[in-house]
Amino acid sequence: YYLTADGVSQVEDGFSRYYFDFSHKIKYDWQAFAKLEWGVQLSNTDDRIIVNHNGLTSTGPTSESTWLRQGYVGVQHQKYGRFTLGKQWGVSYDVGGVTDVFEVFGAEASGTFNFGTDGGFSGSGRAEQAIQYQLNYGQFSFAAQYQASNENLHVSGENGEDLSAVLNFDDSYGLSVLYQAPYELGFGLAYNTSELSLSANGQQTGSIDDELISAHVTYRPYGSVGLHLALVLTDMKNHEINDLGQVMEKSTGIELFSAYRFDNDISLILGYNSLKDQSSPTVNYPGVGSDGDYHKEYFILSAKYHWDDDFYLYIESKLDRSNLAEETTSLAEDATGIGMMFTF
Repeated sequence: YYLTADGVSQVEDGFSRYYFDFSHKIKYDWQAFAKLEWGVQLSNTDDRIIVNHNGLTSTGPTSESTWLRQGYVGVQHQKYGRFTLGKQWGVSYDVGGVTDVFEVFGAEASGTFNFGTDGGFSGSGRAEQAIQYQLNYGQFSFAAQYQASNENLHVSGENGEDLSAVLNFDDSYGLSVLYQAPYELGFGLAYNTSELSLSANGQQTGSIDDELISAHVTYRPYGSVGLHLALVLTDMKNHEINDLGQVMEKSTGIELFSAYRFDNDISLILGYNSLKDQSSPTVNYPGVGSDGDYHKEYFILSAKYHWDDDFYLYIESKLDRSNLAEETTSLAEDATGIGMMFTF
């Protein structure tokens, strides 16, 4: 897509990917399956404007032309459920992912892609080394996740400066439940937690809990002709960072995706993202903790023309109203993207 923001124009690519999806019937009505998915960077992205999290690797934007997005194996049974092992969407994404459908912007308040990564370390995004179990029962779907990890993440400031801060992620756990209600309504609730150790300038702060609680309400499936609505609300503890790379002791998020698709194959979309720092200034981790000033907030206006079931054109604009912890306009800026999507 073509992106223009704050007087800078360039061609971006945050969506291209390819994958192999295998399945095989085995004994006693079980099915084995596997998926391998890679992201592909088709355009020159050095010093790019980072506007979404679709292309992020586990450690943030990649300089490689290809990188692993997902890779897992599993077995499933109609009665006994589904077991998977590997790098895969975390169970909390079952809830937070319903608004991760914008073309260019969005997905910044659900806690999915926290700490500027793909959420792989905490387990809320494309979880690394994750073991999952999912069971469908009537109109309900239950899922549980355990992530075996011990990873370090070095924190940088908004402009890439080294803050000498290190986050160490220990094992994480996740739970989710979905309910498909009458009248085409859907409800979801998820919880994800991991143990997080922080240090800055060589000073150890000890261990704290990284927690994410998210809930969603949806109306009608995504892509339906007519009206579709999806709302995600999140409550987070030590789960996100502000524009200075400081961990927010407490934060809340709101994501809204609303779309109306007309019979003439045109869709109009209105969205909203709000990530608010609710931290107390008295609760600070040396060199790392935030002071409660940060509020990333913007509206999204978009239109699509569905030329074919597998091809569409779009224009999407972000109207930014953010208040940043540091006086700067490098993140709080309006932007517009124009592009096309082809699925095959």
